[in-house]
Formats: sequence, C-alpha cells, structure tokens
Amino acid sequence: MVATVSKVETRSVAVREGLFAVEMMEAGSGAPLVYLHGVSGLDWNEGVDGLASRRHVFAPRTPGYGESSGNEHLFDLQDLTYFYLDLLDTLGLEGVPLVGHSLGGMIAAEIAAAQPQRFSHLVLVAPLGLWSDAHPVMDYFTASPRELARAMYANQELEAAQRMAAGANATMPEGGADTPEGQRVIEYYLERNRSMATAAKYLWPIPNRGLRRRIHRVTTPTLVIWGERDGFAPPAYAADFVAALPNARAEMVAGAAHEVGADQGTRLASLVNAFIEA
Repeated sequence: MVATVSKVETRSVAVREGLFAVEMMEAGSGAPLVYLHGVSGLDWNEGVDGLASRRHVFAPRTPGYGESSGNEHLFDLQDLTYFYLDLLDTLGLEGVPLVGHSLGGMIAAEIAAAQPQRFSHLVLVAPLGLWSDAHPVMDYFTASPRELARAMYANQELEAAQRMAAGANATMPEGGADTPEGQRVIEYYLERNRSMATAAKYLWPIPNRGLRRRIHRVTTPTLVIWGERDGFAPPAYAADFVAALPNARAEMVAGAAHEVGADQGTRLASLVNAFIEA
C-alpha cells in the first residue's frame, strides 16, 4: 500500500440476493470507472490512485480474495464472467470505462466480449488469457516468492515487492498467535492460501480458457498497456492482443514489470486518463 491522495472507502455489496458479498473499494468523484485487480490481489497503488484523481473508481475484490465471499459458487471462468456482469447490474453501471490488470485483464476481456456495448473504453494492463508456447507465462503456482517478486516488480525496493519476496519466510513471533504480530502472520497465510486457490481455478495449469475464440467480439476501443520488464507475462503478448482485438493499440511502459501500477503508477494513470478522455 502506498500513501494515497484519494480517500479510499470500503463497503460490502450484496450480489444475487446475498449469494455473494463483494468487498468494494471506492475513491474519487465524478464519472465512474471500474477497476479489476490482478492475480496478486487488490493493492491500492499509485496507478489506481491516479485514476481516482479524475473519476469515481469502483474496485471490487474477486470472490476468494480479501473479504469477498461466494467463491464456492463459481466453478470456471464463465461463472466468474457472469458474476461480474451481475455485480455491474447491481451497481447500475453502463457505458463506463473498464480497466483490468493481469487476471483482472483476462476477466475484463471476457466481460467485454459478452457485452461489448456496456463499456465506453477498455484498458487491459498486462492481461492474461492468451497463450503462446514461444512466450510461456510464468507458472504462478510453482515459482518461489523471490522469483515472483523479481518477475512482478521492476522496483524491488517497493514494500509490496519485499512483502512478496518474503513470502513463506513470514514466521510466528516469539509471543505466538495471541500477539498482534502473530495475528498478522496468520492472516497473511490464510489470505495467501485463499487467493492462490482462487487464482488456480482460472489460471492453472495455463491461463488459456479459450479467450482467443471470443475476443473478436470486443468492439470497444481498447488500450493494451504492458511493462517492458514484465517477467511474469512476456510483453510479446501485447502484439497478440492488439492483433486479436478489432479496435486496439498498445503502449509499453519503461521501468515497469507486471505490476505496472506499482512500478510506474503516474505513467499508467496518465495513459489511461488520456485514452478515456480523448
């Protein structure tokens, strides 16, 4: 987490008469924008905060991440796609920009393929969902925490990068589980296990669930953004997404890896804001 300019508020949104309870982070004012987080979870970084400086950002946590519940009712990517359409219906959001990062980019592309008329703009930041044997995506489930941190972040000094690199090295303090520090360690492991299990449902063994067969339906103007130093999802995929999308262009961000919003948040927000306001 970084120091933010925006006042971030969190609430729970009931979907399908309470079958799902979605942890929703919101900030900013003005016209709405929907942001879908990546495989590592929702980090309100400099990039997301830059979007909230111009718009009212709705940033839900996917069921299975954080306090969002109902993951047991989702069995595949199709279920997740229609869950998100139900969430947008609940929020009454139509004609809005949709920004998705990583796993969230894969979900955003699927949602836009199902209802392309629903969105004014689509921004895919290092999205997953396509596959090339020549450029395999890193195996999120077997890589060590340190390998993941190096692949995800260009700036290894960031708190989020150091937290990821520490990974399984988080140990119980001398005072045990009854101390605040001990509770934080337990919460870390519980959240890590939940999020890894959730990600596996949509990405294991590879993040290819047939998006290439549906992506032609995404007629929404689309901007694909990739970090030049992405060691998790190779930047070569940017050209693949642009080639598959009817109305898209790509921007490469220097000094950024997979977590573009953390590495180069100001640049990311500038690109997105300029695209949706043009």
